[in-house]
Amino acid sequence: MPVKPKKSERDSNLTKFLNQLTYLDSKTSSNSIQALALLSRVMLLDPNPVYMSELAKYNETGAMRTSKLVKILVKDGLLQITKCPEDSRKREITLTNKGRGLSYNFNPAFWEHE
Repeated sequence: MPVKPKKSERDSNLTKFLNQLTYLDSKTSSNSIQALALLSRVMLLDPNPVYMSELAKYNETGAMRTSKLVKILVKDGLLQITKCPEDSRKREITLTNKGRGLSYNFNPAFWEHE
């Protein structure tokens, strides 16, 4: 059974999370938690591409809503959309250099293994 963290540790982790969320929010033109969740999912899977259908399923939103959120993040310069080389019907979504930089600033501990 997992050990329950102490209240001070829980509060510290929550504060860090909220600070990171606020940081991400300040870098995007969408104040939607769904857009931030999509961005964080792409960050997590970087450098592997993510497909629009995967993001819609992950975010539990429809294809149209997911597409709108991704387009906002593309407009912000954080994501890019390219055609899948194996299947021209699919679109690959990846981080741009700006998005990768934001990812590093968002959670530098994630990159320490490289």
